Amino acid sequence: MLRNIIVVFTIFLITSMPVKAAPGYVIIDASKPNVTSYTSIPKSLTDVDLDKLSGQVSAQAGVGMETWESFKNNLHLLVEAKIKKNEYPELIIKEGLADFLEKFEGIPLGLTWNGGIALTYNDYIHAKRTYQQYLEKPDSVARISERNRDPVHPANHLKVLVSNMSK
Repeated sequence: MLRNIIVVFTIFLITSMPVKAAPGYVIIDASKPNVTSYTSIPKSLTDVDLDKLSGQVSAQAGVGMETWESFKNNLHLLVEAKIKKNEYPELIIKEGLADFLEKFEGIPLGLTWNGGIALTYNDYIHAKRTYQQYLEKPDSVARISERNRDPVHPANHLKVLVSNMSK
């Protein structure tokens, strides 16, 4: 249901907004344990449309809406805390995710349980499968060693920063 709302909203954004507006809100869908999806909503949304969207979001279990400012100020809690096993500790994902949401309003971006990024259907399926394996036998799931073969490697989808691990 929410995915259909987001698709319709994305089409509305693409067809009716001649000028890109800065995000005003972020929808956070944490209803699935294997992927948390984030979708930015522009400030230019009318109050009527925002109220309608807010009502639809609040009716969904595990789905919420944050102001853009709150989202940016609480990236650690709203992004990094969703990662159950960080397989990409050398990457700083939160800034790349925020940059993506700011640039591509209305397009959902998934943060996987292991710190990966899901954009495509296959990415989401991979996250679901590996999370199930992780639940059954946590030590059996390991990061794919070749970046180009890893469907959810963050650097394949986002411009991410490499952290200084010696700190």
